Amino acid sequence: MNAKLNKVTKDIRKTEEKISEYQSKLKVLQKEKTDLENLMMIDVLRKHKVNHNDLHTMLDIFEEEKGASIPLTINDMEDK
Repeated sequence: MNAKLNKVTKDIRKTEEKISEYQSKLKVLQKEKTDLENLMMIDVLRKHKVNHNDLHTMLDIFEEEKGASIPLTINDMEDK
């Protein structure tokens, strides 16, 4: 019976170590994902040549609209 208890205790320890390892890996992956998303946003802003003042205005608009997306029809109207 003591051997079974030792085996279960050892398995618990291994599982706890794996959980800790995966939690650390998850944190690293989440940070990497955030960094990549931020880079994508910066690339879009640079591609469309959004300057500091324009960015501030855009953020103000988004805040006023409570994060509502800008309708795509705006671009259609500008083309006309």
